[in-house]
Amino acid sequence: MNDIHEAVALPDASVKRLLHPIDIPEARSLYLRGWWFARLCSLPMAVAIGAIVWTLGGSLLASLAAPVSTFVIAFAASRWHEARAWDFIPRKRQDPDGAGSWRLLAAVLDAAAPLVTAAAVILAVNNTPISTGVVAYAIGSGIGVAVVQVAGLALSVVRKRNSTSIGPRVILLVAVIAASLLVAVFGGAWAQNSPVLAAAGLVTVLLAQSLWWLFVQRNGGRSEGGEQ
Repeated sequence: MNDIHEAVALPDASVKRLLHPIDIPEARSLYLRGWWFARLCSLPMAVAIGAIVWTLGGSLLASLAAPVSTFVIAFAASRWHEARAWDFIPRKRQDPDGAGSWRLLAAVLDAAAPLVTAAAVILAVNNTPISTGVVAYAIGSGIGVAVVQVAGLALSVVRKRNSTSIGPRVILLVAVIAASLLVAVFGGAWAQNSPVLAAAGLVTVLLAQSLWWLFVQRNGGRSEGGEQ
C-alpha cells in the first residue's frame, strides 16, 4: 500500500475485523466504478451485447468485435479500479465475501443478460433467414454457461461458502436455463448437424471459462467483479 492509503483511518479490528471497500468511504467510489465496468465484462453481458449488435445490424464481424472490445476495455478498467479500492485495506483484513447486496444486484443484472440474448436471437430468427446452426450454437453456449454455474455452485457448497456466494449463481443458473429453453422452443427447427454445433457452443464456453479461471488463479485468485 502506498502512503496515501496507509493514512486512511480504518475501523478498529475489535469492532470489525474484516473489511470490504464498500465499508471504507475513500475506497467506495473506486470499487463501485470497478463494479460497473465488471458488469460489462461478465460473460452473460458480453454474449448479450453480441446478440443485440447481430440483431440490429446482421453483421457477424460487428457482433464479434463489439463484445470482444467491450470486454477487453471493461475488464482492464474494472481490475484497475477494484485493485485500487482493495489497496486501502491490509490483506489480512480483507473480506472478499462482503458487499452482499452489490453481489446480488450484479447477479440480477447478469441474469437479465441471457434473457435479452434469447429475445434478440428469437427476434432475429423470426425476421431474417438465419442458419439453424447459429441457433444450435447459441443453445449450446447457454448450456455451457449453465454447466459453469452448476460447477460453481458445487464448489461453493464444498467450500461451505455463505449465501452471498451461492445465491447469485442460483439466480444466473435459472436465467440461463430459461433463456436456453426459450431459444430452443421459439428459435426454429433443428437440422441434422444441430447437435454437433450445439456441442461446439458448449465446448467454446467451457474452454473460455477454464482459461478465465486459470488467469484468475495465476493473478491472485480474487476476481470479485468478474466472477462468472
